[in-house]
Amino acid sequence: MISAKRTIGKLALEAGVGVETIRYYERRGLLEQPARRGTSRVYGDEALWRIRYVKLAQKWGLSLRELKVLLTGAERSPNFCASIRAAAAKRIEAIDTEMATLATQRAELSTFISACAAKPDADRCPIFQRINRTSQEDTKKNARL
Repeated sequence: MISAKRTIGKLALEAGVGVETIRYYERRGLLEQPARRGTSRVYGDEALWRIRYVKLAQKWGLSLRELKVLLTGAERSPNFCASIRAAAAKRIEAIDTEMATLATQRAELSTFISACAAKPDADRCPIFQRINRTSQEDTKKNARL
């Protein structure tokens, strides 16, 4: 396989990111900064692969910190696929937890909207009543202590 040689600008264009993104990835240790060749640095196919990998993994919700660990592990282990599978499975668990939390929030908001719509304007807002009730319960608990 022939390795293409690119300047930072050409690499950024091919990867669909800005030059500053590449420099940021270099500072974070996600991308190795190549040595200068003349007046510019020359990046190969590995750099393009890494940037595309980082962008895809970010799209999946992985953090740059997690990506650095995975990429460092990939350089040292023939078992990179197992590592990325484990990270993907962990991310799915986090997504499932977040979806459950969002479903609960949605249900509570729907209940609030229904309760609010059913009250005449003279009555207090249901959210105000709930907060007030919770505040009064907290006050009673603290008084007993």
